[in-house]
Amino acid sequence: MRYELHGIISRPEVLDPIVEACRHARPVLLDGAELAMVPLCDEVYRTINLPGFQVDPENGFDRLSSGVAALITAASRRGAIAYLEADYDGGASRQVAAVWLDCQIVYGPNMLVPGEGIPTDGTSPFCEALRYLGVQAVGRVDEVVVLGLGRYNRTEAWCAAGTRA
Repeated sequence: MRYELHGIISRPEVLDPIVEACRHARPVLLDGAELAMVPLCDEVYRTINLPGFQVDPENGFDRLSSGVAALITAASRRGAIAYLEADYDGGASRQVAAVWLDCQIVYGPNMLVPGEGIPTDGTSPFCEALRYLGVQAVGRVDEVVVLGLGRYNRTEAWCAAGTRA
């Protein structure tokens, strides 16, 4: 089964500047924590994909454009904020994550490349990034499952589930 995700995750008040800057952004509350995600669906990406902010092209991200990075960096003044991307299709998988705080990257970008496999010991880029946001694994359930990031298997489905205050 295919799974792909492009999303910005933090506390709702940290995400507020992103939601205010992009009328298409629809935050979705996540399970087991006081966190929300702004899914970076096509419409949101086109709105905030702006020039003027340099991002290393070899960081492994597909949608971490200059505009996305600028909004995340600015919002990180309010608290830690993570950007996650994943694409799984059968045996091939890619997972990339980074976390910003106080306008600095404090984690990543960290990437699993196709064929590397997702570690089951909590060292995947997603799990490590989510710990920066205060998410904790519960027993054998990792941070990704605790937040319910498997609720939908496509970014566009997350966008459809989001709400606008």
